Amino acid sequence: MQFTYELGSFSFFDTSGHGWKNFQFELNGQLSSSYTELENKITSTGGTVKLAGQGVNETIHFTTDAAASSLVVSRTITNTEDSPLVFKSVSDGILSADGEICFDEPFSPIDYYKLRYFHSSNIKTEKFPRFRVEHPYVKCIPYDAVHFNHDEANHFPVFGVTADRDYVCTLVQGDLNQVQFERSWELGLDGISESKLAKTYKGIQRFTLSNGFSLAAGERVEVSRVFYQLKYDTHPQYAFDDYVAKLNQHHNFQGKNSKMLREGVFCTWNYGTFGNITEDLILNRAKAMAENMPNCTHFLIDDGYQALRNSYNNPNAGIDSFYPVPVEGYDKEKFPNGMKIVADGIRDLGLKPCIWLSPKVYLSSPLAKEKPEWLQKDKDGSVRIIGQSSFLDLSHPEAREFYLKVLDALFVQWGFEGVKYDFMTQWFLKEDSRFGHKSGIEWRDFAFSEIRKRIGDEGFFMTCIAFSAGNPFPGLNADSYRCGFDIHDGTWSEQVRACSGTLAQTMIKGKDTFLLNMDSLGFGDNPENEQFFRLNWCYITQGILEFGGKLEEHTPEQFTIFNKLLTNADRGNKVHVLDDKAFTGEPLPEILQVRYEDDGPMKQAGVKQHIAFFNWSNESKLITLSLDKAQLSAKEQLSDFWSHESITVNGQYLCVELAPRSSQLIEVK
Repeated sequence: MQFTYELGSFSFFDTSGHGWKNFQFELNGQLSSSYTELENKITSTGGTVKLAGQGVNETIHFTTDAAASSLVVSRTITNTEDSPLVFKSVSDGILSADGEICFDEPFSPIDYYKLRYFHSSNIKTEKFPRFRVEHPYVKCIPYDAVHFNHDEANHFPVFGVTADRDYVCTLVQGDLNQVQFERSWELGLDGISESKLAKTYKGIQRFTLSNGFSLAAGERVEVSRVFYQLKYDTHPQYAFDDYVAKLNQHHNFQGKNSKMLREGVFCTWNYGTFGNITEDLILNRAKAMAENMPNCTHFLIDDGYQALRNSYNNPNAGIDSFYPVPVEGYDKEKFPNGMKIVADGIRDLGLKPCIWLSPKVYLSSPLAKEKPEWLQKDKDGSVRIIGQSSFLDLSHPEAREFYLKVLDALFVQWGFEGVKYDFMTQWFLKEDSRFGHKSGIEWRDFAFSEIRKRIGDEGFFMTCIAFSAGNPFPGLNADSYRCGFDIHDGTWSEQVRACSGTLAQTMIKGKDTFLLNMDSLGFGDNPENEQFFRLNWCYITQGILEFGGKLEEHTPEQFTIFNKLLTNADRGNKVHVLDDKAFTGEPLPEILQVRYEDDGPMKQAGVKQHIAFFNWSNESKLITLSLDKAQLSAKEQLSDFWSHESITVNGQYLCVELAPRSSQLIEVK
């Protein structure tokens, strides 16, 4: 690997010519090539350079790792003026005609179809009120530059660019620090570069949900910390593994220690209950769970307990239900003994009580009418952030104090030990919303950390809508994130909708960030093949095991099915997607595999792998998998996970014939 720095530009490339050349930095339109060099301690392996621009000093530190073919670039800006420095733009990448990304093979315009990129936004985009599942995951770079990693989908902040079908070399770039700024990218075939390849390739640091970032006189701030890597002969599903490893050198995520790695949680919402809950229903259902599902340790009360639900011409209620006295923010008719008694009753059964919370403030509520100054506004001053609702502006001291009192009511006075935090994503990510000061990223971390303080390291914290595309940084506080639509009653159309748009997240090793959530497992009034499709999907995708349904009506056979999943709980492992068309076509994989780690309970119990086959179509299908691709040999014993029937492999292929809308889960010992 070769690293060079000269006159404000850096290059990082291999002996074949793959890599990045002449990348610059920009602040408020001023390029690093125009800066004065104050100090240069750069060597062939990295180092630090200090630059002086108009009213600013910049310190840029480069750290190379030759063995991993990677580079980390940290950029810090200091205000040297006596007055505040307003950041209007901060970027890096191809910022001049000589900047370029490089591959070793010759390219002409007829070869542009080979130049492709992959990022979670290629699977889903979300910008209220728009949501859409996209495809393919590996997509041709467009001529007009696309701006990505900036919508409300909580994207996995890393992408790859490759120049051939075999992924001989992939250029990986990812964000390593999301404390104040959020990184997004622009990528396109057209642009300012004279390169024959992508002429637009730029990283942008955004101070979100604010009218601008201002740095006081003498203050300094790290604006970016970016990971670059050349990956060789690596399929896209493994291209970001080293990025995740590097993330873990810089941060401590909840996934590795979550209780949900080995346990399960029940949620009251799906499979027929929804908001129709009462104190008696909750305690009876919790009792049924405690008696029949010993490894399901957490009981979560979902939406339906709030004081103002179905009031003020609004069927919903968020944090406004807790106004003006947070501890009284529950429905006293449905929960006559109070929420503390309910939480204690769940705990007396040996379970961990958890509760649902939404930070939305409906504009018809007393809180919105009496405290309009507490409400978040958009850039035009309107409080209508999401339809007929807003959120608290946490930069307002009284609003922030009220938020903390609500958390105290839930987790201290009522005594709940976990939370499902719903409808909160746009609070921190909706582009045209504004906080009075600080960025959306900073207020997200504040809001989440205050929850973690109250529930402790042992508590359970799941984020929900909008459905996350895998951003790891909320995992500094949260255990789990919802990655797809609500399953509701588990009908076939609801299953397909819930699973679509989750490919990118499925490939992220949950133990290294935090655990995905595919929503509840359950039965519903659905055909058996579709029920097991749901069970197999949720099990193989390695997220938390969340259960739903009217447990007090479940049969012993249904509890046996639930308990088999719980007994075999070894979550957060890497999921391998073994059919390439999921990456280049519709992102609904037909073959998923988990290879268990040596120190995990599955491997110690003699289980080497689980492999699941899925037929998403309405006709019968034969799906084949080569033993080499699955890293299988004739020595392993294969059996059906549910029936334990032995499976015989003839030749070098494992062949599974599936009826429409059916699946099979295979255990390998």
